[in-house]
Amino acid sequence: MYAYLSGKIAWVEEDALVVLRDGIGLRIRVLPQVIADAREGGEVELYLHHLVREDAEQLVGFRSRDQERLFATLLDVSGVGPKVALALLAAHGADRIRRALVDGDEAFLATAPGVGRRLAARIVVELGERMARDAGAAHDRSTGGDTSHGEDRDLAAALRSLGFPSREARDLVDTVHADRTLRGASLTERLRAALKERA
Repeated sequence: MYAYLSGKIAWVEEDALVVLRDGIGLRIRVLPQVIADAREGGEVELYLHHLVREDAEQLVGFRSRDQERLFATLLDVSGVGPKVALALLAAHGADRIRRALVDGDEAFLATAPGVGRRLAARIVVELGERMARDAGAAHDRSTGGDTSHGEDRDLAAALRSLGFPSREARDLVDTVHADRTLRGASLTERLRAALKERA
């Protein structure tokens, strides 16, 4: 129902902003980083996720569509509610969470408040392959599905889609390329190997 909002901040709460729009004040839960930068009377733009339950409705706002999409994806995991998804995003940020999922780094995810090792493992199992596929699909969209670029370019594009700078992506590709055991491996396997090198 709600997807985006821009308006004036009426007041700031501990974990939410009340944003004025057309004479209505909407309470929107946000990440701590947004609270830290918010000032009463200031303008704000938020990408929204509308949570609907039997007993309540809630708006959650993010600075980018990317954050909102990852929040929605995390909610798909059994046992992950809004509080845990927000804790993950607040602690690690969207790019680092995606890398951890592709790499299978349960220990890293478990460092977020409210995320134990068992839940972190479930998140990796349910989303790891999906994140790797999404990274590959983002590359395919950017090249129009052209596979003539070769495996190394595919891997570099997937790394860039996960937030790595171009130069660092190239260095990781060179390292993976030098490993003979990865010749002919799938993009997912090569991506995981690159992320292990980064760790």
